Amino acid sequence: MEALTDVLSALIPPVVVGGAFIFGVVKLVRSEALGGRRNREDQPESQN
Repeated sequence: MEALTDVLSALIPPVVVGGAFIFGVVKLVRSEALGGRRNREDQPESQN
């Protein structure tokens, strides 16, 4: 049982850091996608 605890305590920090990194990347990509849509909508208006 102690070995399992050691393995889990070694794995939890990288999993937390990886999860936070992935969350940040997804949030950034979604915000960029929304910004791109707004820019695409604005371009036809500025061209007219």
